Amino acid sequence: MKKILIMTPDIEGPVRNGGIGTAFTALATTLAKKGYDVDVLYTCGDYSESSVSKFSDWSRIYSTFGINLLRTGLIKEINIDAPYFRRKSYSIYLWLKENNIYDTVISCEWQADLYYTLLSKKNGTDFENTKFIVNTHSSTLWADEGNYQLPYDQNHLELYYMEKMVVEMADEVVSPSQYLIDWMLSKHWNVPEERHVILNCEPFQGFVTRDDVTVKINEKPASGVELVFFGRLETRKGLDIFLRALRKLSDEDKESISGVTFLGKNVTMGKTDSFTYIMNQTKNLGLAVNVISDYDRTNANEYIKRKNVLVIIPSLVENSPYTVYECLINNVNFLASNVGGIPELIPQEHHAEVLFIPTPVDLYGKIHYRLKNINIKPGLAESQDNIKEAWFVAVERKNNRAFKKINEANSPLVSVCITHFERHHLLQQALASIKSQTYQNIEVILVDDGSTTEDSHRYLNLIENDFNSRGWKIVRSSNNYLGAARNLAARHASGEYLMFMDDDNVAKPFEVETFVTAALNSGADVLTTPSDLIFGEEFPSPFRKMTHCWLPLGPDLNIASFSNCFGDANALIRKEVFEKVGGFTEDYGLGHEDWEFFAKISLQGYKLQIVPEPLFWYRVANSGMLLSGNKSAKTTRVSDV
Repeated sequence: MKKILIMTPDIEGPVRNGGIGTAFTALATTLAKKGYDVDVLYTCGDYSESSVSKFSDWSRIYSTFGINLLRTGLIKEINIDAPYFRRKSYSIYLWLKENNIYDTVISCEWQADLYYTLLSKKNGTDFENTKFIVNTHSSTLWADEGNYQLPYDQNHLELYYMEKMVVEMADEVVSPSQYLIDWMLSKHWNVPEERHVILNCEPFQGFVTRDDVTVKINEKPASGVELVFFGRLETRKGLDIFLRALRKLSDEDKESISGVTFLGKNVTMGKTDSFTYIMNQTKNLGLAVNVISDYDRTNANEYIKRKNVLVIIPSLVENSPYTVYECLINNVNFLASNVGGIPELIPQEHHAEVLFIPTPVDLYGKIHYRLKNINIKPGLAESQDNIKEAWFVAVERKNNRAFKKINEANSPLVSVCITHFERHHLLQQALASIKSQTYQNIEVILVDDGSTTEDSHRYLNLIENDFNSRGWKIVRSSNNYLGAARNLAARHASGEYLMFMDDDNVAKPFEVETFVTAALNSGADVLTTPSDLIFGEEFPSPFRKMTHCWLPLGPDLNIASFSNCFGDANALIRKEVFEKVGGFTEDYGLGHEDWEFFAKISLQGYKLQIVPEPLFWYRVANSGMLLSGNKSAKTTRVSDV
């Protein structure tokens, strides 16, 4: 049987009652019971909502059901210069490279754990034999729309882009609702053709209830109906709609109600929290009000299965919620809003009885009706056998994409364009690294940007014969600064691709080969790469382990308006595209011409993509252009694109 990895930031045990965790725990146990070799990788490291059980306890419990529960967090051996979710996704990419043993990897779009991993596969550099299924549940953009929330920091904004790209780069997308696929398409996401709607598996019932929480169950059912709001205590889950509907209850209605319970996670709401907000809003209701926020899924389901309970799920936006799912499979009386994927869970003939428009008026009308007609239990629209079989088919479906390889027909000429100014001792390292490349079809165009020292001139004269013998070129110029020097090199280049390089950087032996491989497989016009940082005048060994890394994001134009998320100028660029966009701006004394150039590339519709593997060593030195010049002027040029 195939070896499967379910990778998730949410799993039952460490996380108390998340919907994604419920779905992936259910899927893991379903696949393991079928005989698949299943690992679950929890990607939030030491984070746990359990005050009683340790991660080792949960690993032991999962192992009794044939599942190997693992965890990973941010890599500690490398100092990665990037916002949190970039670092998290990159740490996972490195983990998967070290543990490249899986036939199928299943993950969600939320938090974009697979971002750099899927970039690597799209580039044809890693994971050729692994199929990646993205099981969509709730992207950050989708959730924010439901909460009427704007992005509040760079991390948040980057997730909009990263999660979208995770969906677009997946080998296959599985959604528990057609609604969510339609939502992604409406946002102009390029959802893969290989996409399927498969309901979540039935929640796993094998875990014991937490021993630190006692479920409050009366021995005798209350004489009236208990209304139970079921879901996270937040706006997106319809909290305000429910509170307003309660205010419409008549005295006659209240005589039929034993009390109102709010069952869900307490969250921050502006300057207060859900508990305080609810108590303030219900203080004049005239009914007993209870808030329960410390139950896990098992506790919560035990609570709602009691007699004389009417569960209310008034969400404003939903995908395929387990709150509704579990009411259906457990024959719990409920009402739910007719939003998102909820109607897809319920047999059509029962929609009028259990669904409502998410407004206070319509919800009140349905509560009034159900107080007199409480026992309506429609059951789930799809059988569990059909759901399981659909998942087995998805796992067994072949991944037919084969990587393109470099060969005689696929080995374009690459012009390595090196700019030099008064650093001949470091230029020696740069040239030595190019001569050590595993890819052979290269030429070097070296532009000396007006060096004046005798040592620099002597060195250039010394290497001229070697350049001539290789068909390489040395171009001497007056001092016109970096943008002009790079453009001059490009004009002398004969290659299909240009690879720009500064004289103080060092190419890794596989840099050109990896860039060309990525170009062949991705079809990208521009490829950039993370920078493996070195310090001082060190000449790094090919076996040097990375300790510091600058990690770009990619062509997210929202982030690019205030930060270079594209990558360094040490990039591979299709020469035809370079010429069409006019090359680099030639402003003497100003940097950021690479940031500006990449922005122009992206705005004009050309494809820029990241190669996640660092392909060169970037030298950090006090004399570098990165640390000199007019910062304000450098940034202004980008805003003018």
